[in-house]
Parts: sequence; C-alpha cells; structure tokens
Amino acid sequence: MATATSMFFLLIAAWTAMQSLSAAEEIKVSEDLLRAVQSDYEARVDILVQLASPSQALQDSCDRSALSAVGRSQRASCVAETMQNFAEQTQQPVKDLLDRNSDLFSTSTFLWISNSVAVKDACGELVMELARLDAVEKIDLEQVFEIQAGGDMVAAE
Repeated sequence: MATATSMFFLLIAAWTAMQSLSAAEEIKVSEDLLRAVQSDYEARVDILVQLASPSQALQDSCDRSALSAVGRSQRASCVAETMQNFAEQTQQPVKDLLDRNSDLFSTSTFLWISNSVAVKDACGELVMELARLDAVEKIDLEQVFEIQAGGDMVAAE
C-alpha cells in the first residue's frame, strides 16, 4: 500500500510541476522532450540547454573596424575570450541550479563555444526548473548523429 501511495504523490507532484510552467517557459522545452517527461516523470533523459547567442557581445568587443590594425591571431583571441566570458556569465544561473540539484542528473558539460550545457540523465523536475530560468532559451533532447568516415561508422554526440 505504501508503494501505491508513494507513486500517487509522485504523480501529483509531477503533474503540479508540469502545470506550473508558464506558456513562455513551456515553449522553451522541445515538444519531444516535453512529451517524454510528461509521459514518465521519473524518466532520465540526456538534454542540451541552449543559452543566449554571443553575437551582440562579439560585435561590441571584437568589431572588425576596431581590430583591423591587429593580426589575425589577436582577432581570434578576442573572439575566443569574448565567447568564453559571455558563456561564463550567461551559464552561471544554470551552474547554480545544477549545484543545488545534483541528485536530479548524473553529469553536465558546459560548452562555451555554443553557449550551451549538456546534461546527462536529467529528470523531469530538473527540466522544468531549467525552463524557469530567464537565461535559458531552449531545452531539447540531446541529438546523436552518426557520421560515415572513410567506410567506418563513427558516432558523434
């Protein structure tokens, strides 16, 4: 009986968490991911959390006209440094949330070049919490592509 009661409360908690997302928050979660966590709230999924694009920050700090007198390697350094700094700032709310909820996923990888975060084995509760963050633009299931390289099949994640 205790198991049925526990399951009931878990389902109520899952339903409540799903219902508490605003329309603006829900639209951040891909349809496939939303369907996956709604059908099985205890399911663990690999996700990719996309944050803001660094394009404006790059334009502001690495303006071509201002850098025209410097060499290519200095321009490349400016771009890399700007993207790393931008990612560090925009990813901080996600880092903080993951630090507080380490039991809701297994691992995370912060990617500065795409300003995204790969999260392995995330549960539905974490997906919903991430969607509530203003810094998050989109959350999707991780996509794995297989690439044929020289006759050998190579899996790219």
